[in-house]
Amino acid sequence: MHIHWWRLLAPFSHNLAYIIAAATAAGARLLQKIRLRRAAAWPSADGEVQHADVKKKNGYTVIIEYRYYARSEYHYGKYSRHFRSKTHADQFADALQGRHIQVRYQEDKPAFSVVLEDDLRMTGALQTS
Repeated sequence: MHIHWWRLLAPFSHNLAYIIAAATAAGARLLQKIRLRRAAAWPSADGEVQHADVKKKNGYTVIIEYRYYARSEYHYGKYSRHFRSKTHADQFADALQGRHIQVRYQEDKPAFSVVLEDDLRMTGALQTS
């Protein structure tokens, strides 16, 4: 008697999509952490927050648009952070509006930048979260 291997998965098939989605999300978070660790060694520039908007999406997301000067040119970037409550999102956006922040940029591609949470903590902006 020959048993097909996929029949052994039948009891788990209703959870299979959830398992795949969870594994994909976990992998994406791990890659993001690796990228951010590498970015901590990048050069930094003084950035200025141009806009701080709160968007309602699975809670509230604050989208920060910033400008920084690197390698003799101005560059622009975005940073986003998720909050469960509108109050915390509004406080975070208000704390950063018009403020100077540290921006890390890739030395050979200065238009590629990130804002690290550790750098934001140093400005005091994350105390409201």
